[in-house]
Amino acid sequence: MKKQRVAILGGGPIGVETAARVVREGHEVAVYETGTIGEHVRKWDHVRFFSPWALNRSGWGKALLAAQGVELAPEDEFPTGEEYRRRYLEPLLDAISEKIELHEDTKVLGVTRKEALKGDFIGDSRRTKGPFLIRVQGPQGVRFDEADIVIDATGVLSQPNWLGPGGLPALGEEKLNGEVIRRIPDVDGEDKGLAGRRVLVVGNGHSAMTSLDRLTILRETHPDTEVVWAFRHDASSREEIENDPLPERARLDRLGNLASLNQLPGVEALAHSMVRAIQTKNDRLEVILERPEGMETVTVDRVVSNVGYRPDTSLTRELQVHLCYASDGPMKLAASLMGADSADCLDQEAGGADTLANPEPDFYVLGAKSYGRNSNFLLKVGFGQIEAMMELWS
Repeated sequence: MKKQRVAILGGGPIGVETAARVVREGHEVAVYETGTIGEHVRKWDHVRFFSPWALNRSGWGKALLAAQGVELAPEDEFPTGEEYRRRYLEPLLDAISEKIELHEDTKVLGVTRKEALKGDFIGDSRRTKGPFLIRVQGPQGVRFDEADIVIDATGVLSQPNWLGPGGLPALGEEKLNGEVIRRIPDVDGEDKGLAGRRVLVVGNGHSAMTSLDRLTILRETHPDTEVVWAFRHDASSREEIENDPLPERARLDRLGNLASLNQLPGVEALAHSMVRAIQTKNDRLEVILERPEGMETVTVDRVVSNVGYRPDTSLTRELQVHLCYASDGPMKLAASLMGADSADCLDQEAGGADTLANPEPDFYVLGAKSYGRNSNFLLKVGFGQIEAMMELWS
């Protein structure tokens, strides 16, 4: 394949791994990151991975760092976000920094074809006649850049879901700012102010379980901290995997099931609950929950929202991208995931090169964004996606 200009949108784990793999083939690479490299990882620096190092480093990344003399942590250890960023992601970026164009503090506003509108040349090779045109806003203002291939690895963490019924904002939610924490709280750092407060956790996945875990640990030193947990499903509804190879996941599943039955000290569980409205009153939050018995008002100091994330699909609205009507992920990959025999993230595979192809030639969605609203993406799947994409180029 001739030398290509490759634009990688997103400077997170998959963006950096993709850059490391693509420059190995001699292509020109430009990486665009809204903040700084690893910006999203910093939001969960304090959280320990479910999976060990063995599943979170690519083969080419390890080889590159070994050649640089970087000492790698043991494969069977479970890093925190901070350890992963400091011991792997940042050294990997340093190893390729002279071979790529890095545009930090640069927001991608949109991507299109320079010589074609969205509706032009449907299924026609003429669509590749001109390059991609990328509209970006950086430190020097707004400009257009060009590329032959565009890889969207922007992830989903910049787009948290709303708390309200059916995925819509709860009444009054849009007016709130710092009162809602839309991630796992860092109770030893940025969110240590939760000590001694009454906190509502909303969500039913592992992120919510992790938040409950952090807050119950906080209660050990600040027993006046109160936790309320609201979730949509039945109590004790989380299936525990027999002989789970991921001990941290197994522990959180047990903790979540205990908490849902009101058997975890300091946690009041409210099953079958949806957030209907939130309003501020006397420096506190009154949260109206819709429950089978009717409306119930819970007064708290802060809300932790762990109801998932969704991809930003606005970046590529001028491209011919086929998205799943349920997940907002690329349709072929979404169909492959829905047809999988197991929903366990450890059983997920990259799905092959065919699942990465879009109606838009030379445009790819990789990483967590490729899973859309589905939360069971693992980095090892992303590495498989990168290799599959390279097969399409050969």
